[in-house]
Amino acid sequence: MKKLNKSVIALLIVMTILSFTNFLNIKINGEVLKLAGISVIVGIIAYFTTRKTNEVITSGLDIKKCFSSFKDVKVIFLSIIPVLLQILCLIIAKRFFPEYIEHVSNRTNFINTSEMITTILILAIAALGEEIAWRAFFQKQTTKIIKFIPSLIITSVLFSLGHFNFNKPLIVIYDLIFIFIDSIFYGLVFKKTDNAWCSWISHFFANAICIFMM
Repeated sequence: MKKLNKSVIALLIVMTILSFTNFLNIKINGEVLKLAGISVIVGIIAYFTTRKTNEVITSGLDIKKCFSSFKDVKVIFLSIIPVLLQILCLIIAKRFFPEYIEHVSNRTNFINTSEMITTILILAIAALGEEIAWRAFFQKQTTKIIKFIPSLIITSVLFSLGHFNFNKPLIVIYDLIFIFIDSIFYGLVFKKTDNAWCSWISHFFANAICIFMM
C-alpha cells in the first residue's frame, strides 16, 4: 500500500462529504439543491491535478487504449451487464413500481428527452464526468491505500448516495440498489482496463437505455 499526499486525501474527503449533501433537502424557490453533483466537478479537477501521483500520466484515462481493451471478452461481458440490468430494472418497475419511472424522471429532470441529439450529448458528458471523478480518481486513489474490494464498495456506495432523491422509501431503495450494482460493474471494468473511457462506454449505454426506455 502507498501513502497519499495531503491534497489527494483532502479531495477524497470533500467528495465523500458532498455525496451525502442530497440528504439535506436544501430548497431554493421550491427546487431541491442537489449539491452532490459538485462531487463530480471536484473529482474531475482532482484527477487532472493529481495525475502526477500515478505511475503513468495517462493512467486511468487513455483513449488510445480504449478500443483495444474491448478485445478482452471479460471486459465486453462486464460492460454489457449494466445495460441488461437497466432493462431488467425498468421491466420490473413498470410491472410493480410504476412510481419509479417518475422518480427517475425527477432525478434526471436536467435532460430534455424531446431533443435526441442534445440528450445523447448530455448523457455522454455526464457519464464521462462521473467516470473520471469516481473511477479514474476516487477508486484509483483509494486502491492505493486499501484493498480493491473495499475501495470498490466504498466508491459505489458514495456514487449511489450522490444520486439520492427524496421519494417513498421503497422507491428510493430500489433506485439506489440498481445504481450501486451498476457502479460495481463500472468499477470492475475500470479495474480490468485502468481506463475510464472503457467504463464510460458501459455507463453511457446503460444510462441511454434507461432514458429512452422511459
